[in-house]
Amino acid sequence: MRVTLAGYNIDSSLIRSLDAGSATPEVISAAYARISRSARSVTELRGEALADVAKARRSNETIVFGLGHASVAEHAVFNFDIIGVSRLLTESLETLRFASFTEKSQRYVTFSRDYVVPAELEAPGRSALKKLYSGVMDALFAEYQASCEALKTLYAAEFPELPARARDGMAKENARYILPLATATQLGMTLNARSLENLLRRLAANPLAEAGELHDALLGPAREVCPSLVRHVEKEPFRGSFSAPGLQPPPDDFGDEETVRLLDFPPAADDAILAALLYQQSQGSWRQCLEAVAGLDSAAKQDLWGQVFADVHPWTKMPRAFELADFSFELNMSESCWAQFKRHRVGTLVKQKHPLSHLCVLPEDIGATGRGDQWDILLKQVTGLKEKLAAASPDLACYARLNADRVKVVAKMNLRELYHLIRLRCDEHAQWEINLLAHAIAGQLRSVAPLATAFLCGKSEFADCRRLFQKH
Repeated sequence: MRVTLAGYNIDSSLIRSLDAGSATPEVISAAYARISRSARSVTELRGEALADVAKARRSNETIVFGLGHASVAEHAVFNFDIIGVSRLLTESLETLRFASFTEKSQRYVTFSRDYVVPAELEAPGRSALKKLYSGVMDALFAEYQASCEALKTLYAAEFPELPARARDGMAKENARYILPLATATQLGMTLNARSLENLLRRLAANPLAEAGELHDALLGPAREVCPSLVRHVEKEPFRGSFSAPGLQPPPDDFGDEETVRLLDFPPAADDAILAALLYQQSQGSWRQCLEAVAGLDSAAKQDLWGQVFADVHPWTKMPRAFELADFSFELNMSESCWAQFKRHRVGTLVKQKHPLSHLCVLPEDIGATGRGDQWDILLKQVTGLKEKLAAASPDLACYARLNADRVKVVAKMNLRELYHLIRLRCDEHAQWEINLLAHAIAGQLRSVAPLATAFLCGKSEFADCRRLFQKH
């Protein structure tokens, strides 16, 4: 065996000191594209591509766009610093499946008065709307700062045993519910050329001027270093949606306490997963494996599950067999919670269009600080701003949405992905709202698949799960 580190991402300031003509990820993709069609070693192929970058680029264009082998573009990887974009725009980025993001956290960082003013408000005749917008935004950030201080004082009295840093974190994660989606943020993004094309097309279809600006800011440097792999970046006419003014069902809002509705689940998820595990190690057909498992009594099934979970740990990934059990939910959460939940983008997430009504998730501790009245006043002001923004452009109103605003989501996830979500979000260190949501999801899953979900718990709950399982 011989393993060669063929390339890796390094800081752009170091790349600029290299030969600009050959410092491109295209040579790696061109060399790897030839592996399937050449008897030569990959080391030779890389050397050839590096020696003639123009030829490598022509090869990429032929293979990726001519022959349609788009996966070759996945060997070229980009890292982008993205600074000063709104929290609203990050949603267009962070629901991209095959990419990595790390964003400035409103849970750990205190945000100063820094928000995006949409370029659309610079249009003639909108100066009064821009003034109103800035006034409401300034008031929201002022309340955020005041609530942060009030919550710190509250927590110092209620939890004197906690370190000051922990109390400060609790204050920030609750005060942030008053912040708007216009809040400016920054993130690091890592993605391959194929995903970058997908993202650029998504940004091109976004009606916001901010999205168009980001589209051009990403495309320029990517095309400069990797012209052969970044091509289809324009807005697509295909929308995959329809307009149905006569097909509008009445609103069906969740109750204040209802956050999760289980919509669909396999009727025998426990048996299906056991059958898939049996299928891997037998010569039987899928139907025969299902029938064999269905014929077992409860004690025999429990014994098999004991073997499945014998060496499971909090960091263990469940076997692929767990992906055969799909579950669908309708979820009710705040924008703040959605910002965390959308990170689990391997699942299928369909978010409902933003309503103009002001249904909110408000931290209980805000009332305890005595600042609840100020929040109520601001909520009314924000509702008025949204209405005025929507009259100018429905998309602009989303900048005035708050972290507290409710959203509804239909989510479909398999049990393997749900194990990942629950491990992370049911842990004692998870933010309180998504922790409650994850526990509600886990509770509904256990009711329909009690054996396969025996270790469906937060990392901090794992020891209790093991003890409970061993009792049975």
